[in-house]
Amino acid sequence: MKKFLKITGITLLVLIIFLAAAPFLFKGKILNLIRTEANKNLNATVNFSDDISLGIFRSFPNLSLGLNNVSVVGKDTFNGDTLVYLPELRATLNLMSVIKGDKIEIRSIYMKDPIINLLVLKNGKANWDIAKADSTKPADPADTASKFKLGLEKLQIDNGNLVYDDQSMPFYTALRNFDHTLKGDFTQDVFLLETKTVAQKMTIGYGGIEYLHNVMTDIKADIDMDMKNMKFTFRDNIFILNQLNLAADGFLDLNGDNMDMDMKFAAKKTEFKNILSLVPAVFTKDYDKAKISGKMAFDGFVKGTMTETTIPGFGINLMVENGFFQYPDLPKSLSDVNLKLNVINKGNTVDNTVVDLSRFHMVMAGEPFDARLLVKTPTSNMYLDGAVKGKVMLDEFRNMMPLDAGTKLSGLINADVNFKGYMSAIEKGQYENFNAAGTLGINDLIYSDPVSLPQGMKISEMALNFNPATVKMPVLKGTIGMSDFATNGEVNNIFGYMLKDQTLQGNLNLNSNYFNINEFLSDDKAKETPAAADTVKMQAFEVPANIDFVINTAVKKMIYDNLVMNDFMGNVTLRNQQLLLNNVETNLLGGNIIMNGAYDARNPKFPFSDLDLKITKMDIAKTFEYFNTVKTLLPIAQYTTGLLSANINLSNNYNNDLSVAYPTVNGLMGISIGDAAINDFKILNIIAEKLKMPRLKNLALKDLKFRLQLDKGKVILDSMILPMWQGAKAKITGYSSLDKSINYIAKLTIPRKDFGAANTALEGLFSQAKA
Repeated sequence: MKKFLKITGITLLVLIIFLAAAPFLFKGKILNLIRTEANKNLNATVNFSDDISLGIFRSFPNLSLGLNNVSVVGKDTFNGDTLVYLPELRATLNLMSVIKGDKIEIRSIYMKDPIINLLVLKNGKANWDIAKADSTKPADPADTASKFKLGLEKLQIDNGNLVYDDQSMPFYTALRNFDHTLKGDFTQDVFLLETKTVAQKMTIGYGGIEYLHNVMTDIKADIDMDMKNMKFTFRDNIFILNQLNLAADGFLDLNGDNMDMDMKFAAKKTEFKNILSLVPAVFTKDYDKAKISGKMAFDGFVKGTMTETTIPGFGINLMVENGFFQYPDLPKSLSDVNLKLNVINKGNTVDNTVVDLSRFHMVMAGEPFDARLLVKTPTSNMYLDGAVKGKVMLDEFRNMMPLDAGTKLSGLINADVNFKGYMSAIEKGQYENFNAAGTLGINDLIYSDPVSLPQGMKISEMALNFNPATVKMPVLKGTIGMSDFATNGEVNNIFGYMLKDQTLQGNLNLNSNYFNINEFLSDDKAKETPAAADTVKMQAFEVPANIDFVINTAVKKMIYDNLVMNDFMGNVTLRNQQLLLNNVETNLLGGNIIMNGAYDARNPKFPFSDLDLKITKMDIAKTFEYFNTVKTLLPIAQYTTGLLSANINLSNNYNNDLSVAYPTVNGLMGISIGDAAINDFKILNIIAEKLKMPRLKNLALKDLKFRLQLDKGKVILDSMILPMWQGAKAKITGYSSLDKSINYIAKLTIPRKDFGAANTALEGLFSQAKA
């Protein structure tokens, strides 16, 4: 008996030692295998900390693997973009599969605080499509077969953040601070997959419009998985969006090249408050205390076959009857809300979709508001029939729903617009076949909030008059922060812009007494009259691709960065993601400047400009004081007093903070100086000391003309004749560069009589030469 216990004890001791040592024995193998598999199969850079953890007691009889700071960073088109970042990743591995080493079986995966960014470009290329493909030779199964096998039983995510941005549709969704669990035995052909997802904030947008914004989400989905036949049946599925509770069931069949489906959903609760909770401005911390009544019905379906060329049928029905809403302790209410919306598509193509908002009526703070909309054949030739009529008294919002602290909102919006016809009539210019009429007016609108618009905005008056061809704007007056504006003009193709993402065209006249651009390009607090040292942190800006506006400007005082420009006038055009300047003239730094050229934002991270500048009598010293470009490329300007005139062609890229990317600077500068002086220039002081000629320390410049060439940030002076005084001149050639190096050669012609004390040294040199 003692011998048996001894043997048993030794065996258990050896087993415990083996179990404790196993992680260290297999650590190198697993670490090397992960890196090898990533490099072999992925067109991406995969990084993680080397201090991986392995343990066996936590998940016995399986092996626990822990990785920290795992990142997957794209290459090529998505170079530098992070697809996935996992601060903490744990996986449970089948111990025997690790020992054998042929196929390592993964049983469970745990992620904490993951950040996942999924992106699809307009051309359909996805950033997660990172699997390597070698088309030059047939793949050898021995080389390409993965050494990992997924026998997943559980997936858990804690506090994840996920963004899916599909620019090809365009569709956008984001899950913030979400938890997710997935349970199921993927080693079986038939099993039950149980999933649960809870997100603190979910946002869904389409076509640039957010339909759900920061909605609290709770999804429970149980799916019968038939992996052999690729048929998935949904049962007991609950979707909770804020207070909207939906139930869904049906199936999805992927057996074959096509996708068959039959799914239905419907609201389990039928109260108005459930659908109202999806409105961000309404759903606040006091929502549960509000007085809410009325009925609601919401249901829909998707049924049919999806192929490469066809879509299944679908439908959505939403109805609200006698809705009423009033926050506690607030006197005004939202009442008499009645809505009927039907969306139906019998299948085959998106063009078969019919959207029918046959009724939308509400009384907001005592003012009625009505709208209707019918849309047919949305892709081939969209048909529209709609109307909007009513008043919105923004002053009453504060009496109807709570606003965030520091938010100001007031004013009146009055709309009476109707439209009917096919989009083809507008596209062909057959405006007589498209009926559009009405007005939209705004009076004394005031809005500000501490986050998005702290400087505040006021529209004192705006009027829009609709007709089929144009929207005329006889007046738009207001202020944004310190800036004032008065605008009039007309806008064309507003329906094509809103409904088909076509180009919006317009001709506008902009007048202003004071306009501070810094308020729009920087988060720094703008100064009304900045000094030279008040350079603010700018941000490169995009010019919209589908905007074609011609703006005739007349601004008495404009601020840009640290510059104060007076009487800014000319033609500014926004077109093809470019800002074009045509004979834009302003008074600046004591002189006058006329600008022609373009700011090109087609690459918004590295915008480009090409400008022709005509400068007349501008203060030389101030150009150094106010322009960083002059400080970098022409440092001698700080020692020069006087006025210059110039014709300049300058092209360069900008960094993301709108600073000049100096290695990209190219151009020509023709400069003329009528009367100026160079004082206390260190190089001239040294020459004056060596030659014993004090008058070289202060050079007068008279009727001087010369040319400079700028090549990749280098300033090149081919040749300049510099008259110094009667009978004396200098011929200067050379260059200065971005690295602050300088290489100039000056050949001086100076009469002997002007050398003074230096003549004694010269006589000695001449005597030595004769000897």
